[in-house]
Amino acid sequence: MTRRTGSSSYFIEAPGLHSEVAEWFRSLPEPPEEVQTAYGFVLYFRSFGPLVHEEAGAIDTARSPIVTLVRPALRREVLWTVGEVNFLATLSSPENKSLQSVARAFAKWLRGKERVYDRSPRIENPFAYYLEGSSKNWGDVYALPSGLEHLKRGGYVVSHKDNDFVIDRVCRSLRLRGIKCGATTSDAP
Repeated sequence: MTRRTGSSSYFIEAPGLHSEVAEWFRSLPEPPEEVQTAYGFVLYFRSFGPLVHEEAGAIDTARSPIVTLVRPALRREVLWTVGEVNFLATLSSPENKSLQSVARAFAKWLRGKERVYDRSPRIENPFAYYLEGSSKNWGDVYALPSGLEHLKRGGYVVSHKDNDFVIDRVCRSLRLRGIKCGATTSDAP
């Protein structure tokens, strides 16, 4: 039997304290515990089982009921980063049935939002022009209402994984389009 490890979803929404994606998880009948990180949250579904540790003591993410939520951030004053939700556990594993159910429900909820980038070469992506850096490399991207408004206003997004070298290259390209990025700072996650 092939074991499929986790799944990832990508979304655009306004950077800041309010997050519709975080609220979706908080509204679950059995909401996860949130552990804040530099990039967002680790969501631990304690009611789905304990954290499993590897021999060296690290958490075994493939066997633990955890999800990471990378919240959108502002880079160089004009660029938003794409948010990301990662179901890390092996979802096909029998002990992760409850987490698998949450993953399916989240995917269905996100598919109800506007898909602004589809990786299929047969699909026209009118908003792809505004996805810069490596933001198109990871998967389909959905926009929540605030993200869709940002794109319709001509706002640009990048991947949170893009380093300063990539962001500098994006900003040089945007300068040719009349968009001025803010000063270089250590704003990378």
